[in-house]
Amino acid sequence: MQLHEIDEHNTKIWVSDHVYSDFQVDWFERIESSAVATINEWQSGRQSVVRFEVGARNMVLRHYCRGGLPARISKDQFVFRGFKASRPFNELNLLQDMKQLGLPVPEPIASRCILKGILYKADILMSEIEYSKTLAQMLSENSLEQQTWVKVGQTIRQFHQQGIRHVDLNANNILIDQAGDVHLIDFDRCAQRPYAQHWVRVDLERLKRSLNKQKESNNAGFQQRDFDWLMQGYQA
Repeated sequence: MQLHEIDEHNTKIWVSDHVYSDFQVDWFERIESSAVATINEWQSGRQSVVRFEVGARNMVLRHYCRGGLPARISKDQFVFRGFKASRPFNELNLLQDMKQLGLPVPEPIASRCILKGILYKADILMSEIEYSKTLAQMLSENSLEQQTWVKVGQTIRQFHQQGIRHVDLNANNILIDQAGDVHLIDFDRCAQRPYAQHWVRVDLERLKRSLNKQKESNNAGFQQRDFDWLMQGYQA
């Protein structure tokens, strides 16, 4: 798949080939856009996320935000090291690669980088995975069956086998749709790399910590047995 590049003053926009003929820059303007038919904005972790519709197309717009101590200095600005080194370019490019590999991720649409001196702001657009909930949401409602945990493990293994490391693998970045299919989202700062046991272990340990945190914060229906089932799927 090809990425088309659009230059607008101090801004670069990259658009996936499959939507380029229909693409409108004002899709990035969210509430201000006349193209937005319906809109729902919420916070996902530290990220600002918007769902909206344009015609028959359901999309998600995510604004890149900083976390931890750097957020005290700047909530949503990053040091500019070149457009092709920016977070939105790399994430959109990785999404396209993963789609070509047949991995269950959102369909990439477009991303943009807005240069402000030596800093930049950024956004990314993706197709919405409809009728889905995060693993965290599902656990807050009820415990999950063994087959669901097994499928989560199998899905994560698919990514690792292709050398895709998810540096923020947690219960909010795993979606499960009505059919029970599992998807991974939010690949900011992620990359494809040679498979190695050490980063695989780090990914899985991060996920387990996230699940335990969910249990402590909202009495989520998670227990050690569930993670054992997940690992059964992962190792199958």
